[in-house]
Amino acid sequence: MFENFHSWLPLMIPILALMIPIVAILAHYFGRAHSERQRHETIREIARAGLPIPPELLADAQDSDWHRARREAANPNRLLVPAFINIAVGLGLMGMFSLMMPGAWLWSIGLLPLFIGCALALYWAVERRQQPPQP
Repeated sequence: MFENFHSWLPLMIPILALMIPIVAILAHYFGRAHSERQRHETIREIARAGLPIPPELLADAQDSDWHRARREAANPNRLLVPAFINIAVGLGLMGMFSLMMPGAWLWSIGLLPLFIGCALALYWAVERRQQPPQP
């Protein structure tokens, strides 16, 4: 039974690693579905009892991901945090790989997040100049 264990064990590591985000997505979906089901059941019970429905219960139902994204889009500095994170990750990768293998090309791996962060910061600066000043 355990003779072939070592032959398929190396394949299990990437399979399990790829299943982690899938399980996280499914857990998020089922958790959200459960909370929605609970909220709708509460609204039904309140309506059945003839009581007024609290606006907080209805506001949560109306506040979808789309509305939340639009509200966050109104923040003019929403791009700065991802920009600085990418710049820091890029610089960190460049420093780590240049210290690990001096003279090798591996330090250039950090250029990708560095340039993504710089592009986000540039986009933020251009977008900020095009917006009218807020009162």
